[in-house]
Amino acid sequence: MANKYSKSNNSSKAREHKTMEDYRNDRKRLNTGAKVMALIIIVTMVFFYVLSSGLAFFE
Repeated sequence: MANKYSKSNNSSKAREHKTMEDYRNDRKRLNTGAKVMALIIIVTMVFFYVLSSGLAFFE
């Protein structure tokens, strides 16, 4: 019967490494999504600023 100190019990370290890899991939994907959302918000703010100033200019 293997205990937690035996050499054949490396699955916990493998799971820990896999978990960190998954965490890094998830963070990378979240950061990319946040950048895309920020760019969309900036573009819409600039668009509505130009639209409102154009309407104020023509009135």
